[in-house]
Amino acid sequence: MHLVTMKKRKTVIDSVNAVSDGAIRVPLLCSIDGDEQNVVHRAEKGVLYEEEVVPLSKKRWIINFVCYVVKLPVYLPRRVTIPVITKERWSKGFLVISMVLAPIMVALVWNTQEGNLGLKASLVTYFVVGSTGIVLGTCTYVFTSRAMPPQKCLVFWYASGFLMSVTWTYVTCNELVSLLESLGNIIGMNPAIIGLTILAWGNSIGDLAANVTLAMYGGPDGTQIAMSGCYAGPLFNVLIGLGFSFVLVSWSRYPAPYVIPEDPDLIETIGFLMVGLLWALVILTKREMRLDQTLGGGLLVIYLCFLFIKLARATGLLG
Repeated sequence: MHLVTMKKRKTVIDSVNAVSDGAIRVPLLCSIDGDEQNVVHRAEKGVLYEEEVVPLSKKRWIINFVCYVVKLPVYLPRRVTIPVITKERWSKGFLVISMVLAPIMVALVWNTQEGNLGLKASLVTYFVVGSTGIVLGTCTYVFTSRAMPPQKCLVFWYASGFLMSVTWTYVTCNELVSLLESLGNIIGMNPAIIGLTILAWGNSIGDLAANVTLAMYGGPDGTQIAMSGCYAGPLFNVLIGLGFSFVLVSWSRYPAPYVIPEDPDLIETIGFLMVGLLWALVILTKREMRLDQTLGGGLLVIYLCFLFIKLARATGLLG
């Protein structure tokens, strides 16, 4: 690190000397970074201090090191279980380790969620997935290069990475829900209120920021993309999320059917969703697909009515 700093210092000093001599002998954009370019620019004006030549900030390095240590317990398990074959993050060692540990993690999550497997079944399951992981890791070590990522069977690698990403998302969501439930029990707040406010808003705030930015600064195309994203995201969650979840839970209960508990609140939520969709359909059709304040204001009123009724029932104001 010190050697790199000294080399950069020599480059900047040479550049400054070249400026003072009336000729630049070092290509500025090829040999120095942005901070050092500012130093040379100030040197052209005759202002140069010795401490400005050192581009390495000790405080910034300490902050980066602390952030690295804090995120390491979360980053490392994901890194060693999710196969990555991009050129920027290519590492044959990590790929081999991830192919060995990925099946074991899937089996661990499945066994944890099921909770009804006996000791013998669990041992057989871990033996099978462990053997599968060792075989996959061995094949990965033999048939991949250390210098570059795989160029064949990309569908397999991408599918493996997608499956493990979904697994980690599932684990993270479960931990988040458990954390919110614990928080509600500690502060005495109804879990329904937490789901309607903190969880719902936190889940949608990213989409809100992206759609608003596209609608304001993306022009007509950006507005169309934002409008499509507003409905495509929930459509994906309802159709794919519920469909995939129902397939898994029905599969786990087969041949017995899975019975959804009767919940009036669920029917009420679906009713408000249908009202919002019908409002958008009617307004957009009557106004020839032109957006205005009527559409947005109506949707806000529908949501506020929904939120008020839910919160009032959760707090006991309504029976």
